[in-house]
Amino acid sequence: MRSSFMASILILLLLLIRKLFYRRFGARFLHSLWILVLLRLLIPVTFESPFSIFNLLDMNFRITSMVQNNNETFKVLPFAHEPLMEEELVGSNTEHSGYQDDIADNENNLHLSILKVLSLTWLMGFLALAVFSYIITMKFKHRTKNFKPLENPEIHSLVDYCRKKVKIKRQISVYMNPYFKSPCISGIIKPRIYLPEDICGRADQVQLQHILLHELSHYKRKDLWSNLFSVLTVLVHWFNPLVWLTVKKMRYDREIACDAYVMEMLEEEETMNYGMTIIHFSNLFSNKYKQLYFASFFEINSPLERRITMIKMFKKGSYQISAAVIICCIVIAAITLTNPVSSQSADIKNASSLANNTIVSDSTITAILNSKAKDKLVLIDAGHGGEDPGAIYTKPDNSQTKEKDLNLQISLLLYDMLKTSGIKVELTRQEDIAMKLSERAELANKLNASLLVSIHIDANADPSENGTTTLFNPSMDYTSYGITGERAAQLLQEELIGKLETTNQGIQKEDRLILLKNTKMPSSIVHIAYITNESDRQKLMTEEFKTQAAQALHDGIIKALNEMASTSKK
Repeated sequence: MRSSFMASILILLLLLIRKLFYRRFGARFLHSLWILVLLRLLIPVTFESPFSIFNLLDMNFRITSMVQNNNETFKVLPFAHEPLMEEELVGSNTEHSGYQDDIADNENNLHLSILKVLSLTWLMGFLALAVFSYIITMKFKHRTKNFKPLENPEIHSLVDYCRKKVKIKRQISVYMNPYFKSPCISGIIKPRIYLPEDICGRADQVQLQHILLHELSHYKRKDLWSNLFSVLTVLVHWFNPLVWLTVKKMRYDREIACDAYVMEMLEEEETMNYGMTIIHFSNLFSNKYKQLYFASFFEINSPLERRITMIKMFKKGSYQISAAVIICCIVIAAITLTNPVSSQSADIKNASSLANNTIVSDSTITAILNSKAKDKLVLIDAGHGGEDPGAIYTKPDNSQTKEKDLNLQISLLLYDMLKTSGIKVELTRQEDIAMKLSERAELANKLNASLLVSIHIDANADPSENGTTTLFNPSMDYTSYGITGERAAQLLQEELIGKLETTNQGIQKEDRLILLKNTKMPSSIVHIAYITNESDRQKLMTEEFKTQAAQALHDGIIKALNEMASTSKK
């Protein structure tokens, strides 16, 4: 669906180009542009590029909504692999959990049902067209297997002459038939030219040469391949009317491009005779047989007037592709055959760039130039990741923001800031990967970290909930580290509130969360702001706020390390 939608934008763009510059651009160039559309539709996977034209559009899909407020939707997801804690929390923080689960289940079921209906509809349409194509192909093969090879030596000689003129080395058989009223060529692997059985009585030697050159040119130009790809495209994207229009326009331009190819081989005075051949046989040839994998001299649906006009306007050398045209095709391919840079990739790139440009003040750096503090390791945990998006916010225009991406952006900023300050620091994840909570806790213990800070964005069914919260475990004994969990949380919270100016929700005790319960070092889970609150969300969408959040955590960590360095036994 996404591929078809993106290709539709490309189709509309090419239709506009075709309308405005049809006579300025050669038919070969226009036909090449339609091939780009087929590639866009048929290639299942394309890579991201900052040059993609689709970067101008927000192509994100709508995610299941959970809470609706002011025409905006939210979805709060639990951890993908295991719960945040080992048993259900009770109290004010979880009073909406059952309500949220019910809504989430209903929304998921509804979307799955819609997806199943759409998938089934597409499959039925695909199978119907596939069966129809198969029947037409079988009828074609059944009829052609009884056709007799051409025995006329004069036409054989003419075929060989035309084949050499078109520079085709392989032999191409010619058959006479009573069914096809127009000459055509078929067969990608074993090409055959089919001529009406009364062709010799209708066409003289020159006209027959024009006909054969035209059919052989279709083979030389690989038009049978493009015809096959157009059929496959229609089968897959049958639901898109613009795809059908593309195939129709492509056939028009294919015939004109083939005419240009033939006239490029003819002497200049012969080009008008070629046009007269087309006019003469337009009333005689009427190929009503369903065309799937072959190309004919005269297609009943092709615009004859346009073909004649293009023949009159033809100039020697116009079929040749210039360097400018090649460059133009490469540029168009680069901007149309690539996907837009995903919001996650762009945001992470921006985050890294911002971090590199963030300057930590000399006074801050001086404050941490304590040998004991520099020896301590800080582990930064970017919450969620991979299949677990965390909280999701979806706007009415279908653009979306996932908590996991915001967490990672802030974590990368913080990581670079701490590195710049000379602090040993590690990340639980540096990219969008899934990681169990138990694995994060195990990593912290294995690294023998002195401090763990897990970064999250909060969400609530009540959109009025806002502000910053830091969680800590009051049950753990961190005496050997020289600081309590409460004190570490307090230092982080103070810096966040001071720099972000968000609502102070305070520090909260929590001894059942896996990251706080199963780690040996002072650990804090920081909820920067609420993605479900409009005011907080608008701040979260800015790079400045995310940089300030990282800077606040950076300064809070420095203060915690300084206290630990002066009092710890480790």
